[in-house]
Amino acid sequence: MLKQVVTLECFSYICSLAFNLLLIAHPSAKSPIQRESFDIKGVLLERVLISSISMDLPTYDEIFKGINNIFWLTGIPLDAPHKKLRFYVACLSLIITLSGEIAFFTSKISSENILELMDLAPCFCIGALSFFKGIFLAWKLNKIIVLKNSLEILYDTIFKNDSKRKLLHREIMKVHKLVKYYFGVNTALITVYNFSAPIFMTYHYLSQGKVKFMVPYAVIYPFAIDNWPAWIVAYTEQVFSGFVCILFITMSDALFCVLTSQICNNFYVISDEIKRLKNGNHIGLGEIVKQHQYILKLSEDLEDIFRLTNLFSYLVGSLEICALGFSITIGDWSHFLGYILFLVSVLLQILMMSVFGENIIRESGRVGEAAFLCEWHEINEKAKRTILIIMIRSHKHQKLTAYKFSVISYGSFTKIISTSWSYFTILKTVYKPSEVNNI
Repeated sequence: MLKQVVTLECFSYICSLAFNLLLIAHPSAKSPIQRESFDIKGVLLERVLISSISMDLPTYDEIFKGINNIFWLTGIPLDAPHKKLRFYVACLSLIITLSGEIAFFTSKISSENILELMDLAPCFCIGALSFFKGIFLAWKLNKIIVLKNSLEILYDTIFKNDSKRKLLHREIMKVHKLVKYYFGVNTALITVYNFSAPIFMTYHYLSQGKVKFMVPYAVIYPFAIDNWPAWIVAYTEQVFSGFVCILFITMSDALFCVLTSQICNNFYVISDEIKRLKNGNHIGLGEIVKQHQYILKLSEDLEDIFRLTNLFSYLVGSLEICALGFSITIGDWSHFLGYILFLVSVLLQILMMSVFGENIIRESGRVGEAAFLCEWHEINEKAKRTILIIMIRSHKHQKLTAYKFSVISYGSFTKIISTSWSYFTILKTVYKPSEVNNI
């Protein structure tokens, strides 16, 4: 009963995260200045809201506060391009747990144990994914620091300009709130998994009158954990590796979302500046072009940093969705809420990547649309040629990929669901319940 209550609380938290994610995904959810309303009352209300918008945007350091803390905890601080000893300790802990899970998994490989293997698969997949994400981020640490510092300079320019602050206020606040929710959801999930074992041990002792040693994850150790000293060692190691796992995944996903949103915001600022071009103010067009080229370079750096982690996220995500779907339809109904919670969290993680990947495609393309909508017919020939070059370049949208195999977008999200469904149907066709086998 306690586990169901905690699961429902986590599920409600995830629903809040999904709601904020849908707000970010909505193409029209830009600055309220852009909205048009034919309802007079709506227009008046909107103007009041615009005039009362709190312009106290979070500073760049405040936006990155949670991410910086996680990077520091994992031993790869963003203020120094050197990995600390705790990073290697965290990786060693994950390797120990993953090795034990592999040993347990291989020991259970059998057609009769396919349901149990499907229960184990999501935990192993998410552990492997977190390990690879941590390794890849540490590998790209120098590039991450350079990109983060470059975007900070651009953000300070926005922060000091009232019109740009008003333009991007809504978008910045939504992403800032989304990252906070994401931290909270992942903290709740790992807390439930890590500390459920002692609670069940206590319940079993109170109901049965004897101690049954339990650990959060199915791992084979070279020693028995049927005594207190051995259990404490195994449990401590699993709790530590569980938190390391969620820290690696959270810092990677949060960093991806924040950096991508910053680049999208700068594309949007460029689009707004181009759209406002007139015969008298087209002199600054050259600076706009230079800024556009600079943002394009930063988006290419972002692609280089995350293309490997995106690839593993998509591959592992397909396997997780397949395994969880199989467990939901065939598995024990007493674990139904846990399966649903896990499945929703995996879907939201992939959807979050797809939303921000789609955003950068859309915002980079809008630069060309803004060039077409500006009053280009009133400016001189040289400026017209520059506008034409901007439009041609914007036809090639900036994209984030899964190591060039797939573009991160809504289309790739549906492709993952389709691939998972194919795996699921094959697995369900191959699976034969024990009752059928006995006949």
